[in-house]
Formats: sequence, structure tokens, C-alpha cells
Amino acid sequence: MAAPRTTPLTLLTGLSTTLREPVLATMVDATTVAVVVEQDELRQRGVLTWRVFDQGGPIDSGEFTVDDDCGACQLIESLLPLLETLTARGHWRHVVLAAPPAMEARSLASALVATMPEVRVDTVTCVVDAVLLVEQLSGDELLEERGLALGLPDRRNVAELTARQIEYADVCVLANAHRSKAPERLHHLLQHLNPRTTVVAADPAGVPAEPVAHLGRFDFDAAEAWAGELASASRLQPSGDGVTTVLWRSSRPLHPARLNEALEDIVDGVVRSRGIVWLANRPTQRVRWESAGYSASLGTLGEWADTEHLAECTVVATGVGLDPARLQAVLDACLLTESELAGLDWQSLDDPFAGVL
Repeated sequence: MAAPRTTPLTLLTGLSTTLREPVLATMVDATTVAVVVEQDELRQRGVLTWRVFDQGGPIDSGEFTVDDDCGACQLIESLLPLLETLTARGHWRHVVLAAPPAMEARSLASALVATMPEVRVDTVTCVVDAVLLVEQLSGDELLEERGLALGLPDRRNVAELTARQIEYADVCVLANAHRSKAPERLHHLLQHLNPRTTVVAADPAGVPAEPVAHLGRFDFDAAEAWAGELASASRLQPSGDGVTTVLWRSSRPLHPARLNEALEDIVDGVVRSRGIVWLANRPTQRVRWESAGYSASLGTLGEWADTEHLAECTVVATGVGLDPARLQAVLDACLLTESELAGLDWQSLDDPFAGVL
């Protein structure tokens, strides 16, 4: 018996819908149907609007209601039946799904892989703005402040979203490259954030120089490994054009108060960092470390005893104009000293992270 036919799907992400439009136009040919989800009406009306079209023109449109819960979760729940209906018609051999600007590809791709065997995620393409990329990766502005939050509980910042969109992409389209003073540096930065990605420059009209859809590039296991792998030597890329990625390790625990006081110094010059740290006052816990722009976050990852690893600290940090020696010194200064290791009652230390861990 022949295997059931699957329809390849290209997933398009990126903060700027304006820059995405010419990229989307190149993706739609005679065999393709496009689903575009927009969030312009989300703040005022609580809905995500959608439209479906192919090369012949508009086919359908509508809206998904989003209440105060997880907007991304509700989008996925509402979107899957629409995709099922389109693929069941059998008129097209390729689907393009243009996600809302604040949507991360990972959750969408994971849902499609898990629940829609009739669809095969083929390529994940992210459009980034060469003029604003470093700024978007370096600040602390919340999506809510930009009017881009997917519901009230969405407390992500622009830097976090931008980094995660890039980290999951098979292709990054560098729009506005002609307006950038250092396009090679941006190319290098994207490769540091995601060595799996292919960087394609767009011309002044926003049209990519190469095909960026239906390429057969998506590898779910590889994408998940990169998105989930917090810190390892495999994340290191050759420094150049002012872009550096640093791996910092220590077998000593961090003093929680000194780490808290040093947070601003740690993220200074760092656009993205991820890792696992060992806090002295939480000796059995594996603690996730993540930063994007000027915002850093910590979370629990379980117990050290549940792994094959001894307790340690491991952080990978990428920055533009980053001074590796300075970062190393700032992190080293947060570790317990030799005398503290020998004589301190670790668990009696003040816990500035009690509210988040």
C-alpha cells in the first residue's frame, strides 16, 4: 500500500510584516497556497485575523478569538483545522504559513509534527531587518510595549523573540542589507546564533537573492537539539567582524547575591547567552540560565542527581564587540571563593531568586 501523501509546508516568521511581504510573494507559485495570520486587531478586538490565497488571488479569510490565556496556544488550536481543510482539498502541492510577528516557529513546528501527519514541515524561514537586527537583539523592550504581545500573560521581550526566531530557522532572509553599514557582520552574527541557518540577502525591493521556500531543509531533531541544547562547545563559531561567542565553565558554585548584583555587567555587550548554572544556596538544583539583550532569566531544570554530570556552571554567550576577558572576569567574580567553599554555610545565603526559582 502506498504511503499517504504529505503536503510540504514552509513556515515564515519575522517581526516585520512589511519586510515579509515581498519574501512571501516569491514563495507563492502555481502549486502553492498561503495562509497569513496577522495580529493587528489583537489588542483592540482580541482576535488574530487570517487570510488564505494562492496565485489566483484571495480564497478565504476569517479570525481566531484570543482571550487572556496563552495566545500562541489558542492560535495553534484554531489553525490546525484550517490547515487540515486546505490540505484535504488536494489542490496544492505546497503550503506557506506566515505566522503572526510575535509567534515563535518552534511551538508551531512541534504541533504540526506531533498532530498533522498529512503535513510535513519542509523549511522554516525567518526575515530579519539588517538595520534593526543588533538593536532588536540588544535591548530590553517588552513585546507588550511594542503592541506585539500574544495575550496578557506574554512577558517576552523583543530580544528573546528575535533570538528564538533566528535559532530555529533553516533560512534567514537579511532584508534591508543594502542599508546596513556592515552586512558581513550581520551575516556572521546570524551564523553564530544558528550555524544551521543559510543567510540569504534581499535586494533593495526586499526580494531574496535565492529561493527561500520548499527547500527540504527542516530537520526536526536537529532544530530541537539546537533550541534545547543550553550550552556546549558545539555552539562556538570562529570570531570575526566583531562577533564573538564565548564558552565559560566552572566547577565552583555561584554566590547568589553576587550573581544578582552582577547581572547588568554580565549581559553588557551580550546579545544572547544560554547555559546551566549551580547556585551555592541550591546545591542540588540544576538552574537554567538564559539572556537576550539586557534581560536575563533563571529557571529550574531538575536535580543534578538525575543527570550523569557533576554540578557545574556552563554558559555560552554571543556578542557584538564582546570582550571575552571582561566577561570571564565578571562571571569568575560571582563564584564562591576558596575560603567560602571551605567554611561557608551555603544554604544560609540570602536568595535573591526566590521569586523565580
